[in-house]
Amino acid sequence: MKRLSLSTKIFIGLVLGVMAGLMLQSSPVVATTYIKPLGKLFLNLIKMIIVPLVLSSLVVGSASTGDVGKLGRIGIKTLAYYLVTTAIAVILGLFLANIINPGIGLSIPVDATAEAKEVPSVIETLLNIIPTNPIQAMADANMLQIIFFALILGIGITLVGERAKPFLTFFDSLAEVCYKVVALIMAFAPVGVFGLIVSYRRRIASTH
Repeated sequence: MKRLSLSTKIFIGLVLGVMAGLMLQSSPVVATTYIKPLGKLFLNLIKMIIVPLVLSSLVVGSASTGDVGKLGRIGIKTLAYYLVTTAIAVILGLFLANIINPGIGLSIPVDATAEAKEVPSVIETLLNIIPTNPIQAMADANMLQIIFFALILGIGITLVGERAKPFLTFFDSLAEVCYKVVALIMAFAPVGVFGLIVSYRRRIASTH
């Protein structure tokens, strides 16, 4: 018998989540207490691995080029790609928000004394990409700063050469471990999607 693919299992988890969410409309405690944590567990696992995965894979990828000039071009393209995809995500979110009108009818009190935040300039935005504390950037999951730091490490490894090989080997091993952990987490994805959809479906039903 042919084994189901991961995408098929995730789709089945999604469908079962919708069905379970409909059936548990009258029992919100069950969905919130016993099923919702499955979805939160899945999200926490993803958040746990994303920073070391991005850092290690980018360090290895950038250091493997062996050419600082080429590496600089790759770094610029990587940052540009991240900025463009982020902009597309923002535009898509605004577009859908104008169509769906989420939160319509809600009354949110506004603090009149709250100061308006200044929009940073382009130069300040670019300077903020450079982390003053890389450890803090990783703790905050600031992906732009993590990408920049990884590319800088890759440049350093390339310039040092042979003596930096143990350092590169460490990140190479870390990347391989992260790939394996991601595979293990994704094996749990159908259950995680089930937990997320059940709680989300029940929450939608409770608003109507």
